[in-house]
Amino acid sequence: MVDPMFFIDPMSQSTLQFVIVDIETTGGPPNGANITEVAAILHDGTREIDRWVQLIYPEASIPMGITRLTGIDDQMVAEAPPFSEHAQSLLEFLGDAVFVAHNVSFDLRYLQAAFKANGLHYNPRRLCTVRMSRKWIEGPQRYSLGALCAFFGIDNEAHHRAWGDAAATAVLFSKLWADHAEEIQEEIGRGDGKSWWPPHLPPDALVDLPATPGVYRFLDESGRIAYIGMSKNLSSRVRQHFNNASNPTRAQELRRKVHKITWEETGSELMALILEDVLIRRHHPPLNAAQKVVGKGWSVEQFTCRAGTARLSLVKGRKPTAVQHFRSKSEGEKWLRDVVEFFDLNPAWSGMPGMAWSGSWVDNAASRALHNSRHAAWRKALSAARAKQTDSSSVYLPSTPAGLTPEILIELGRFRAFRLNPQGATEEWQYDAGSGRIDAALERYFLEGEVA
Repeated sequence: MVDPMFFIDPMSQSTLQFVIVDIETTGGPPNGANITEVAAILHDGTREIDRWVQLIYPEASIPMGITRLTGIDDQMVAEAPPFSEHAQSLLEFLGDAVFVAHNVSFDLRYLQAAFKANGLHYNPRRLCTVRMSRKWIEGPQRYSLGALCAFFGIDNEAHHRAWGDAAATAVLFSKLWADHAEEIQEEIGRGDGKSWWPPHLPPDALVDLPATPGVYRFLDESGRIAYIGMSKNLSSRVRQHFNNASNPTRAQELRRKVHKITWEETGSELMALILEDVLIRRHHPPLNAAQKVVGKGWSVEQFTCRAGTARLSLVKGRKPTAVQHFRSKSEGEKWLRDVVEFFDLNPAWSGMPGMAWSGSWVDNAASRALHNSRHAAWRKALSAARAKQTDSSSVYLPSTPAGLTPEILIELGRFRAFRLNPQGATEEWQYDAGSGRIDAALERYFLEGEVA
């Protein structure tokens, strides 16, 4: 229970401070050196107190797709300081304020990786404006920052730039604070008191969880595997399971059943997905089985409309002519989102309305030609990636911090085996029947390599 004295009048001068953050990156998983811009606004819930904005040299080139999205190119950051030069001053600015962001896990995990690379630790209280908006705002069809700005009439002077998105998020947070200050403070209070903590886990059970890709296992009272999962960020994902506001029943079940957590780092999200898929099919954990949805799957189809525009559409069922098949709608949407963002396709013509696009939204010959040329570039890259995937070869994936070097074996386009080679040694192959999910992930991996 939260101390009643913790509540304050939202219109009064609050001693509780928030820091509203947005970052831009070069893409890819957090590695401590791929942030290109940071914007942080110190806020008391009703007004801005101070701000910290800085372009960052990412120590890597910025992909063209990211430049088209954010407007930040290599030339803009060439003279900017690396994160290391500003790490200490940014950490001091953030202080102990509550960390607020739109999709908070994204911004926070990149910052935490960058701080960690510079020998600094940052683990703040946090709030997510996506989650709060879904919880308390009725009406919007989508809850992206752009959609909520349009819904409320919030002016974003620089969409997909850190300073523009942070300022827009600050206005959105002010609206949430004005109507839900007590609930927000309760949420912060619950986070501080760790009421979400599984009662059978010791207090330090998650202290060593790294913010890196890997696979984790939840064990029950008898030591049997109850659940297997994977994530790009082990630390963030495991905590989300127990503090899941969008599915409190599921979170409560996990808190009750989990007695021990084990994990292993995999070096990459792809290896984490492969290992998770293999282990789930080997062990059949009861909590994984409970969350499966029986259905016919989903497909992405491509076609050309009467106006001559190349189109993509996500449809229910496994269509024989589909570009790609998926187990769930969310997997299909993620795949489409990556394609649309990376190749800068017109989202409205590619099954993802509501995403940003650098081209004109007017349906005319020029916008169709621009979209179609990019669609053709995607098809060419996809064909090349699939041709490469049909080779029979072994592929080395990024190494883990502990020095393991994952390796996968592909035969005639299908995943066949994997091994986690210790430094200076070679393990035996662990053969597996594979799955459509693994093959789709491999295709994406080769596609990204084709257009890198």
